[in-house]
Amino acid sequence: MKLIAKYVALSLLAVFLVVIYFVSTAEKEVKKTAQNNETVPFISQSELIATLPDFYDMDVKLTDKENNKMLELADTLSLTLKNSFGTKAMLDFEAELIELLKDPNISRKDKISILWNMVQQLGVESEQGLYVLEYMSTLAPIELSNELILLFESASERAKFGLLNVLETILLVNGEEAKVSAMHLSEVKQQLLDVISGQLANVEDPALGFSILEAVVGHLPFEKAKLLIDDQFVISENKSNNVSNDAIRATKAGIYNRLALANPQSRTEFLPQYIETLNNELLQKVERESLRQDLFNIIRIDEFMNEAPHEFKQTVNAFLARDLPVMDIDSAEFDYDAVKLYSDLSIAMAKLSASAQRSSESIYTQQINAAKSPLEQAILISRSPYQLNELLTDEFTRARISNDLRAEAKRIGADSAYADLLNDAASRL
Repeated sequence: MKLIAKYVALSLLAVFLVVIYFVSTAEKEVKKTAQNNETVPFISQSELIATLPDFYDMDVKLTDKENNKMLELADTLSLTLKNSFGTKAMLDFEAELIELLKDPNISRKDKISILWNMVQQLGVESEQGLYVLEYMSTLAPIELSNELILLFESASERAKFGLLNVLETILLVNGEEAKVSAMHLSEVKQQLLDVISGQLANVEDPALGFSILEAVVGHLPFEKAKLLIDDQFVISENKSNNVSNDAIRATKAGIYNRLALANPQSRTEFLPQYIETLNNELLQKVERESLRQDLFNIIRIDEFMNEAPHEFKQTVNAFLARDLPVMDIDSAEFDYDAVKLYSDLSIAMAKLSASAQRSSESIYTQQINAAKSPLEQAILISRSPYQLNELLTDEFTRARISNDLRAEAKRIGADSAYADLLNDAASRL
């Protein structure tokens, strides 16, 4: 049961990650809860970028270990954390730590040095050490890449989760913003990818294996990433014989979605390849449904859709159009899933087809008028995300459609599965 729960949780996590990736790849908004259930504040990377003028000064040698002032501050903070961890006093400690991180008068290198000294004192195998690592991740400490790699290779699987979070922030460093040579940044990222993905062969906990895949797949060539995912799931399936095949496939699909949707480059190169694979392999129902749901989620983000290139919209539109269900008005049972899918697909395709010349509302109106059957028309009307009086402005058109829907409801009979839906849509007009 525990393994099944892990797979289900990871499937949901993969969906969540795909959506937030479009809002901000760097954002690490986290809220902690103390034992008294009070919310403890956290500082995000985006806040530090906006606050600190030297955030991207990443090619600076760290503070020398003999800097007594920094060492003393690290000692003091470590002792305070040990004494307050898990208590209400931790609120005051965290406020002090956040104030230090946001202070523009303390250099980036000094902040990293302080946190690194704390991690070394507390140890990455301790709760306190892992806690400090979370704050270190907000600084994307590329300066410590070698030290972090050594720790990651030797740490327990429990500690690897915390270290992986820090290493992933380095992988996400914006090369255009960072004041570090492009060659050095590229070498560091490649070294991280090699080391992180190399750990997959030794991972015992499937959850860690999936977290590693989540961290690296968006940075690898499609074929290499696909091979890595497939290999890892063969290993996981062999270790988890009591986990359902659909649960494993859903988790795997979520990671593929991360690979295909992670960034503009992957959406241009990988997504069409993945869609072609799904279109050619008819048995991949779980994978199609997973990608379709993630696409629904990101299409709802207006900020993303406003910036999405035409090629992406075309590719996704064609993929979704293949899944439009055929609605059978004479069916003895009401098919809620088919109704919802038809509605969700129609709304998504209207948004994907919109342009500067035509709004999604006008395209949705066209869908209503061009519906192949009264039932499809009723679905679009009853589940419309737009105001109907703004879509169908002509009252004679509304009256005609309403009469047609009522006539169809009468034809199939009051006891029919879809009579209520037809009458409801007619009443909305």
